[in-house]
Amino acid sequence: MKIPTQQKLHFSLIFAAQALGALCVLGVLASGPQLMSELGLSALQVGGLASAYSATLAAASFPAGMLTDKIGTRHALTLSAWGMALGMLGVGLGQSYLQLCIGMAICGAGYGMINPAAGRAISLWFSPDWRGTLIGLKQTGVPVGGAIGTGLAGLGIVYGWQLGVILIAIFAACLGSLFWLFLPKNEGRSPALSQGLSSQPIRNVLKTPHLSRANLASGLTNGGQFTLWAFLAEVLRQSATLSASLITLCMGLLQLGTLIGRLFWGVMNDHMFGKNPAKTLQWICAVAFFGALLLILQAELQLWALAPIAALLLGFSTCSATGLHITLTLALAPPSYTGTAIGYTMLVTNLGGVIAPLVFGLVFDLAGTWGFALLMASMMLFAIGLLRFGHAVN
Repeated sequence: MKIPTQQKLHFSLIFAAQALGALCVLGVLASGPQLMSELGLSALQVGGLASAYSATLAAASFPAGMLTDKIGTRHALTLSAWGMALGMLGVGLGQSYLQLCIGMAICGAGYGMINPAAGRAISLWFSPDWRGTLIGLKQTGVPVGGAIGTGLAGLGIVYGWQLGVILIAIFAACLGSLFWLFLPKNEGRSPALSQGLSSQPIRNVLKTPHLSRANLASGLTNGGQFTLWAFLAEVLRQSATLSASLITLCMGLLQLGTLIGRLFWGVMNDHMFGKNPAKTLQWICAVAFFGALLLILQAELQLWALAPIAALLLGFSTCSATGLHITLTLALAPPSYTGTAIGYTMLVTNLGGVIAPLVFGLVFDLAGTWGFALLMASMMLFAIGLLRFGHAVN
């Protein structure tokens, strides 16, 4: 694929925007030990910082999508980055737990605009023939940003946890300025840009055939991702006699599978599955179903070698689906309301990440690995059913 230099610059900025959210949240959460020792926070309070971020991220998704359609992609990405810079600055300068929570909430609200704006940018500025590949590549910014954020948090051991957070705030502010200077200034006007923030975009999006079913499937796969992040290590510890180092390896393979899968499935969508993201997502859920079955086999047969395979497959599938869900939304949504539609998708997606870990945690407490894995497998089968539309998506 030959991409002009200007488009390479635009995509690089979109990738950086996608990485920014994970960079911010992990730059703070990975400093948890320093926060606990220096500010006297409990583990529950550190977890509350993540909840403050996630809650405003979910709440902002739908209105952020509408605002993106109203003000345009360049303005939306600029506003998002500057908002996240403000939130990180609030965290870095905060002297109380409430101030830290407010900063994280501002940051989450800013990140709520990234996916609608970045997805809309892909649909406007690049060929549809490479949409799945580019969105998949864009989504790899999440683990990349998370890795950088975790590395910056390591500065806290020597220089204090605030330094890494303030550096992230400066980076976010500079990135917002780059968005303003170098992203296309004239996107062309659409009906959404002239209507204001009315209810018409919402009505048009909610009436889109199959979109609500697709979004429910997105909530299920994202819920599976957050569940695996939260419980896979404990599931493996209880289901077989695994060493701490092997469990750590499995968690690393989960993240490696995520990184590879986000790009792999986008390429497969564009070249093997006829640019039909609903079909591609069915394959993703099928692989996840098989990975869940391996968890059951590993627990039943006590075969430690199955644990790394299961972790890699689950990362490669369940944890890699978000980009394809955005691609599916772009395929289904009215062109004038792509931002609003992606906002709707991300609202349901993020709610899945809130609800599913609670349900899985209860099931795991009551039924152990068998119950956990069976629920995961059943959830993936249900998602496959939701994605079986009456006709292909083009």
